Amino acid sequence: MIDNRLRKIKNHEIDDSLSELTDTEVLLNFQHAITSLYPHLIRIHAHAYEAWDDIVIPLFYEMVYKTFSFKYGIEIMADEAHPFLFTLRYYEGIHHIQCLPKSSSFQGILDNQKFSINKENLDGKKLIFKSFGDSINCLTMGLDSQAAHAVHFNLVEVDVVCAQSNKRIDIDGCTTFFIHKDDVEFEFVAETFKQELQK
Repeated sequence: MIDNRLRKIKNHEIDDSLSELTDTEVLLNFQHAITSLYPHLIRIHAHAYEAWDDIVIPLFYEMVYKTFSFKYGIEIMADEAHPFLFTLRYYEGIHHIQCLPKSSSFQGILDNQKFSINKENLDGKKLIFKSFGDSINCLTMGLDSQAAHAVHFNLVEVDVVCAQSNKRIDIDGCTTFFIHKDDVEFEFVAETFKQELQK
């Protein structure tokens, strides 16, 4: 955990058994869960549009942020945490998850096209977790049930932000792109909530 809170207080019950789980394992546990769940949602036509959002956003909060609450002893309210699928203007003043590339160079993916990213591209920037997906299908925008069978959740969608201001910026014109889940580690970032930044 990266703790950016102004006051380092423990205000939530701690489950000691969760201390063995890394932040990355918590995120990948959620990724495995939605990968397993998704075929069942196709059968009942709940695999896209509002139905998908209504299922996956609260599930992410319960499986990820609530786990961090019990792991770190920090109360994490849903409206004080970056929601799954959402892009924010600022990531300062709201709990979020940072993505840390495992190597100094890796492949970014956008619209199923790969491009190289290296250490110089990331100078002064951070990558913030947004969702798991496949870089092609935007489930929030809708998808017919035939196409849904090709959907997977092996990629991590990230927002690029300035390391100093936590405001969104770009890498070669991209403010959002995908990385393979095996190429990143995840780290929970605890923040003192600042409502004025989230308006």
